Amino acid sequence: MRAHGRLGATLAALLVAGACAAPSRETRPPPPAAEAVAPADRDRVPPLGPPPALKLPEQRKFQLANGLRVRLVEYHRLPIVALHLVLLDAGAVNDRPDRGGEASFTAAMVTEGTRTRSATQISDELGGIGASLGAGASMDAAYVSGHTLSRHLPTLVALLADVTSNPAFPPSDFSRVQDQRKVALLQQRDQPGAVASKAFGPLYWGSHPYGHWPMGTEASVAATTAADLARFHADHWRPGAAELVVVGDVDLATLRPLLEKAFAGWTGNAPARALAAEREAGSARAVLVEKRKASQTFLILGMPGMARSDPDFVPAQVLFQVLGGGMASRLFRDLREEKGYTYGLTARESAQRLGGASYLGGSVRADATGQAVKDLLAEVEALRTTPVPGPELADAQNSMALALPAEFATASGIAGKIADQVVFGLPDDWWSVYAERVRTVTAEDVQRVARRYLDPSRLVTVLVGDPAVVKPQLAGLPIGPVEVREGQAARGR
Repeated sequence: MRAHGRLGATLAALLVAGACAAPSRETRPPPPAAEAVAPADRDRVPPLGPPPALKLPEQRKFQLANGLRVRLVEYHRLPIVALHLVLLDAGAVNDRPDRGGEASFTAAMVTEGTRTRSATQISDELGGIGASLGAGASMDAAYVSGHTLSRHLPTLVALLADVTSNPAFPPSDFSRVQDQRKVALLQQRDQPGAVASKAFGPLYWGSHPYGHWPMGTEASVAATTAADLARFHADHWRPGAAELVVVGDVDLATLRPLLEKAFAGWTGNAPARALAAEREAGSARAVLVEKRKASQTFLILGMPGMARSDPDFVPAQVLFQVLGGGMASRLFRDLREEKGYTYGLTARESAQRLGGASYLGGSVRADATGQAVKDLLAEVEALRTTPVPGPELADAQNSMALALPAEFATASGIAGKIADQVVFGLPDDWWSVYAERVRTVTAEDVQRVARRYLDPSRLVTVLVGDPAVVKPQLAGLPIGPVEVREGQAARGR
């Protein structure tokens, strides 16, 4: 109210000053009637404009002499080139049972020194051309990516090829990165989201390769040696099981000889892929991980999911946008705006190459945990039994379709999206027709997918909170028997 008062006083002073000022010799005509804004129009939401056109350049494909496949997208808007190397058999699904985190540890080390360059030299060369270069690993693949000005592309290609094919795993850098990973894992003991995710993985996936934490455990990281990483690299980082995405200001005639020269020393065919274990189907289960005196409870409600290549992937994304995809979603409106249980809950699919899960999760007030779980399950049931109203469905579809062009606004963004196509075996026109596919999803599609994947009878629930406050609230809820586990932070004290 005080701010409004100051604003009113300021406007009044300006009006008085204008009334006392000398009249202008030139009288301005009043604005045309068409420019006047009726008071009622100020409360009307402006209509959505036409969706931005998303037209992706052609992907030109070729293969190097060593077997490395390449996709080139010429993008000459700016003098920038982005590189994204995808290593299809170097993800965390390949971790050995007693060496969890091996894939991500290997990826973290490849930029820490090669047989010809130290970590400092790599950093200096990148800094000298204003380029970036990094590596990592997901469950399904590892990657090395970077970008630079097009005139410095030869230098970046040489660096990327060197770290990919010749990592040295030097002892001093290995020890430093190993210590960093141990510290990160210790810190995760006090992060409720990480604690919940670590408990959820084996509970939901069982013995499936997706069931372990991609970063490993404190014990597995401590047991890992530089020789382990060198072995993992030799077994899984091979050009025959890799694909390089290049996007930016470069043409095929320039790029191909550059890549042939840089990657000539990298050899190896694709390793034989082992068939993944099937996820173990089970009845509803719930685990409550102790976090004493916590004012909030972090929860994950997991149900059956899908592989990324599943034909229902797009309808499922629309479903999760309606349920918990943003500020217009049902979870936001119900549990945050109306009931005040949370700052925000989300719903999403985790669709990977070999399967997936459907998630609802986030933090809620500890004293409202039971009611929040009950309301979440009620929202799931509503989507299973009642078609989504047309305006709500259209809002979700517009949100998804209109956000897409921004993800292709840079060379690095385009490279990352095409890398998804590589990892999950998607067709070349996937992103070009994605918005159209989103807009053709019907309310019946959403309900059908909800019935298929949002199955409460196969619910896996993980909560991180204070058992004294939370467990009594769970009595009578259809989440199965609740197992209470001591938290890692408590054990570490």
